[in-house]
Amino acid sequence: MAPGYTEYFAGGLVTTAPDGLAVRRRTVRLAAGRHALRVTAQGGGSGQLFRLRHITGATRAADVAEAVRAARAADDVVLFAYEDATEGQDRTTLALPGNQERLIEAVTRANPRTTVVLNTSSATSMPWLEGTGAVLQMYYPGQEGAAATAAVLFGERDPGGRLTQTFPADDAHHPVAADPRRYPGVDGVQQYSEGVHTGHRWYDAHGVRPLFPFGHGLSYTSFAYEDLDARPARGGLDVSLTVRNTGRRDGIAVPQVYVGPSPDLRLDQPVRALAGYRRLALRAGERRRITVHVSARTLSCWDPVRHDWVPGTGRRTVWAGASSGDLALRTSADVRSV
Repeated sequence: MAPGYTEYFAGGLVTTAPDGLAVRRRTVRLAAGRHALRVTAQGGGSGQLFRLRHITGATRAADVAEAVRAARAADDVVLFAYEDATEGQDRTTLALPGNQERLIEAVTRANPRTTVVLNTSSATSMPWLEGTGAVLQMYYPGQEGAAATAAVLFGERDPGGRLTQTFPADDAHHPVAADPRRYPGVDGVQQYSEGVHTGHRWYDAHGVRPLFPFGHGLSYTSFAYEDLDARPARGGLDVSLTVRNTGRRDGIAVPQVYVGPSPDLRLDQPVRALAGYRRLALRAGERRRITVHVSARTLSCWDPVRHDWVPGTGRRTVWAGASSGDLALRTSADVRSV
């Protein structure tokens, strides 16, 4: 084998190949020369079937060149990228594994009309984003994933999903970056020191711009958010706004409501926090007035001294919009104790 990185099936993450064989993948650095590989597994009455494949820099370059030739000859390209993850193993980077970033960059240079479909478990960094025509985040969609992906790509269904997490710009700009006490931990101990500033709240508190904000998602149409109003109701707030489909197609809107801190509490509070949302199917040109009720519990904070929830009374700022990073509407309302 030539020197450099070689991937072989011995340890590492377990996936399933199209023929049903379990796949183990691992990357090692090998010097020039011969190397012994030992594969161990529990046997059985009929034994075990093994298939071994290795990938080198040369084979990777050949695969990329073949993909580039196909992209140049195509009108449009749909490129699927993946990331293996399990509940028992942390990811060490937000980057796509293997040679996928290089592949995406090469294909999009050859054909900018490239849609990248991501089958990943979580947030992914995208240094190749600007060169793509579109990115479709499908996560791990299950047995109907192919049909669902095709329906969205062909415009048969509006992509009505929204991000349930913030996508950081890169490995240096997220809550646990550059702090080994938080990740991967020191001496087997990890610190969870963010307090109430978890998820999108951390980005707001530290003024860090993410790649995609919490709640983000596009549609084949466009929407306008108008006439925000918030008033006390049932111990909490009733937040009303009008959502209008401004495009020429039917589509899915997900208006979101966020609330700022209470001026009456001397507790650590987020800059703003998600307080509620609605999912609306609107016809082209349709407008709808909606109300999102924000409960008293949502407006409360946990007091570690009292060991209880305390009401977040006082004048509270209220935002509404399409995501935590796109809040076009703002007002305020008095929260009263019940």
